[in-house]
Amino acid sequence: MITHKLDFEPEVHDQDFIYVHTSLPTYLFVFQLNRLLGLSLFRNKEDISLSSAHHRFAVYEYQCDVMQQVWRVIENHFNTTKAESENSLFTLSEQRFCLFPELEQTDLLICVNGLSDAVLKKITTIRRVISCYRLPKKLNNIKEQLTF
Repeated sequence: MITHKLDFEPEVHDQDFIYVHTSLPTYLFVFQLNRLLGLSLFRNKEDISLSSAHHRFAVYEYQCDVMQQVWRVIENHFNTTKAESENSLFTLSEQRFCLFPELEQTDLLICVNGLSDAVLKKITTIRRVISCYRLPKKLNNIKEQLTF
């Protein structure tokens, strides 16, 4: 699989990262975001995959030439079920893997240039969005690690 490096330079391109905690599945969150903000986010054919594991994280993208913005919504978690041994109380157990373990409570990352506070407030109005904040400066290293 081809791996691309997303080249984010926040000082030059004014890239904002938002982390979202929601109970919505990713595709439904993207649908709601499209409807709310008039975007046309679509799923990229190339998912982000970790070289150490077989987990894949979906990427949704939209480029608005009029507003000169590029939107990306990136999954931060992957849930899977695993069969347990016959001595276990439950036959299946759920496992959760994160793209960025330091953001364990984050379900989605949104990357967009020139994000206003008004748009951030609109995102928080989506039903079943628990929290939505800008990425703190101390976690800027995530921007360099992001590949798809």
